[in-house]
Amino acid sequence: MIEYKYIKINLLLAITIVFAGCDSNKSLQITKYSYGYVFNGVDFKKASFVVNHGEFDFSASARFDTVIDLSGKYIIPAFGDAHTHNFDDVAKFDSIYSAYLSEGTFYIQVLTNHYSNYLKIKDSLNSKGRIDAKFAHGGITSTGGHPHSLYETQALNYSWRAMLDPDKKEEILSSTIKKDDAYYLLDSVSDIEKNWQNIMSKKPDFLKLYISHTADRNKRIENGNIGSYGLSEEVLAKLTTKANRDNIRIIAHVETVSDFEIALKYNIRYFAHMPGYGGGIGDPDLAALQIPDSILEKAARNNVVITPTVSFAKYYANKWDGSKMSIDSLLLQKKYTFLKEQLIRFTEANIVIALGADQTYATLGEEINDIKKIDAFSNLELLNILTQTPKTIFPDRKIGALKDGYEATFLVLDDNPLSDMNSIKNIGLRVKNGIILK
Repeated sequence: MIEYKYIKINLLLAITIVFAGCDSNKSLQITKYSYGYVFNGVDFKKASFVVNHGEFDFSASARFDTVIDLSGKYIIPAFGDAHTHNFDDVAKFDSIYSAYLSEGTFYIQVLTNHYSNYLKIKDSLNSKGRIDAKFAHGGITSTGGHPHSLYETQALNYSWRAMLDPDKKEEILSSTIKKDDAYYLLDSVSDIEKNWQNIMSKKPDFLKLYISHTADRNKRIENGNIGSYGLSEEVLAKLTTKANRDNIRIIAHVETVSDFEIALKYNIRYFAHMPGYGGGIGDPDLAALQIPDSILEKAARNNVVITPTVSFAKYYANKWDGSKMSIDSLLLQKKYTFLKEQLIRFTEANIVIALGADQTYATLGEEINDIKKIDAFSNLELLNILTQTPKTIFPDRKIGALKDGYEATFLVLDDNPLSDMNSIKNIGLRVKNGIILK
C-alpha cells in the first residue's frame, strides 16, 4: 500500500514539506499536483499531474508519494529573458538572481558578456533547480564599432559622452583593455581565421554579431561616429558561412531595416532587436524603421525570432529641457504607437516574438511592463510569448509547455492571467525541474 503525504498549500505562506520515514529528495521527485487549472496554450483546464524525476506525467495511473493540492490555482510554464547582459556584474549576481526567481524567469540568454566574469559565476547556473543560462562570451564587431567603443569607454572610466568628444575618440579607438574578453575585433576577412580558435575556445553558446548601419558604415567611420556601426558586410558574409559550417547559432544586433534585410540575406534567424527598437533614438523618421511586407513575409518563411526590446522607448524619448534630461511624453506616445503597430504586424505575419529587456541591472519585468503599456497583444498572446520565450533560448529542450515528458518547470498563480495579466506578479509556488524553490 502506497503511503503519501497530502498537503494543502497556502500560497501566501512559505512552504515547508517534511516527509516522515522516507528520503525527502526522492519524495519530491514523485509528487502529485492536483485539481489546478493547467495552461494549454489556449486556455486553462482543470487537471492533475505527477512530477517524477523532474518530468511531467499526466497519466491517470502515475504513481506518487505526495499530493499537493492546487485547487483554484493557475499553473503556467516559467518565463525566459531572451536578451540581457545580467550576470556580467559578479557583485550584483545574487541580487539579480533572486529578482529573476521572484518574477518566475528561469531561463536567461546573455547577449555579450565578459568571459572572465562568467568563469566566476558559472557554477551557480545550469544545474537542477537553478536558473539555466546561455552566454555569448564576447560580441563580434569591428574597431570603433558597438560594443568595442562602449566597453573601452567604460574601461577608461569615461562616461558614454566621451565617444562624442574629439579629444577622446582616438584614445577609445586604440584602447583594447577588454579585447578578447568582452568583444572581438574582425576588421577584415583574414581576421576571422586569426580569431576563430580564440573565440571558439571559450565555448560560446552562440555568436552575437553586431550588424549596425551597414549601408552607410564607411561614411560613419570616415566621420568618426564611433559606436554607431558594426561588422562590414564582407566580413559578415564569410563569418556566417563559417559559423553555419561549425553549427553554431548566430544572434544579430540590428539597427535599421537595411541591417535586418542584410541579416536575412545570410540566413540569420535570431534577432536581438527589431529595427527601430524603442522607436529609434530621438525623433527619427518612423516610416523608415518599418519593415516592408515583402521582407516581413521572407522573415516569417525563414522562421526568424525577434526580440523587440521596446523598453528602450522611454530612454530614447528623453530630451534636454535646459537643466536636465526628462521624458518628452508626446514623443514617447509617438514611439509607443509605432511599436504597437509594428508588433501587431509581426503577429499577423506569424513572426516568433521573444521577450528580453537588454539590460544589465533590470530583469524581464521591465520589458513586460512596457509591453503591457503598448497594448499590442491580448492577454493570451502575451502569456504565450512569455511562456514560449524559453523555447527560443533552448530550442532542443522539452520546455515551455505543460505536457507529458516535458521538464517539470512551472509557476502557480492565485488568479487567471487571461483575465488580468497583473496576476503573473502573484506567484505562490515556483518549481524548477521538479524542485520546489524557496
